[in-house]
Amino acid sequence: MQEKLTNNMDIEKIRSLTVLSGGLTRTDIAKEEADELPAASLYQRTLRTVMMDEALLAKAPRWRRTLYKKIPFAAAEAIESYALREKFDVIISWSDMHALFFAALLRLTCRRHPHVALMFWISKPKKAFFLKYVQSRISTLVLWTSAHRDFAINRLGIPPEKIRFIPYYVDHKFYRPMHQDTDMICSVGIEMRDYPTFIEAMRGLDIRCHIAAGMARGKLFDTVKAIYREPSLPPSLTVGSLSPTELRQLYARSRFVVIPLLPTDSDNGLTTILEAMAMGKAVICSRTNGQRDVIVDGKTGIFVPQGDPNALREAIRYLWEHPEVADEMGREGRKLIEEKFTWEGFVANIRDIVVETVAKERMNRKK
Repeated sequence: MQEKLTNNMDIEKIRSLTVLSGGLTRTDIAKEEADELPAASLYQRTLRTVMMDEALLAKAPRWRRTLYKKIPFAAAEAIESYALREKFDVIISWSDMHALFFAALLRLTCRRHPHVALMFWISKPKKAFFLKYVQSRISTLVLWTSAHRDFAINRLGIPPEKIRFIPYYVDHKFYRPMHQDTDMICSVGIEMRDYPTFIEAMRGLDIRCHIAAGMARGKLFDTVKAIYREPSLPPSLTVGSLSPTELRQLYARSRFVVIPLLPTDSDNGLTTILEAMAMGKAVICSRTNGQRDVIVDGKTGIFVPQGDPNALREAIRYLWEHPEVADEMGREGRKLIEEKFTWEGFVANIRDIVVETVAKERMNRKK
């Protein structure tokens, strides 16, 4: 019955509201079209979804707008989504906090509504506690980290049939091979990065390297501060944030990309890994419990023991001295991206999940 409903349902007939951090502006769309930003508008166009943003919040009654000025933005968006929920067939929450806030409102008011939650890091203790409490108000939980899928099932007791495990994504048309001479390497990212180990590994290597890291969400992460706490950086090492086009150029000039990670059960480093592979670059990455779904060790990249500067230095030296190996890994990585991790594929998966969720809810109502 559910399959029949799904087959007969068109995404264009489903009224959905997507709640996420940030949104697209006309300037962003213009930059997409000019190849200056990775594509984002495909999601909204494909799902024909309404986006919860500041413009939609501004249409709320005055008393709610007054409240929203006094609470966190994610909470405000969740409350407004709750207030508007009956106008939509499904609410799609695309962040941990939005998902937890919205599900909590449903739980506290003893209400139910089709709710697809895309969540990033559910194993943090506070998030895990609240997710276990409110998971009954999440119709479908979307995850892309097998460690989190296992955690959700085995530690939080979430029914496996409620979880959809899908590959994550990169805009492989923006981050694409750009064949040019490679005279350096790079490291990219801020969250859960082990830059002290990386800096130590770079000592004694005459290889130019740039660490693309800076402020995010208005603050400087401790992982980035750790770079500046080093008494002296290797002379070949530079640090600074880059725009998307500058980052793409950095990837293009790099023979391979290094992603040093702190111990983590999440997929920290995933975005950088996918961008590097999409650019046709080999990846050297710390082996952690959370980072196990993308890199094929020895084929698309190299895993090294976490926190071991000597092992990291040897891996860097090996790929630098064997560019043909790095090139072959890069080609295999690009092939894997095209097969499994495209933005188009991710959006199609979310579309199908939304259709299935709405179909299931409608079927349950008829029982």
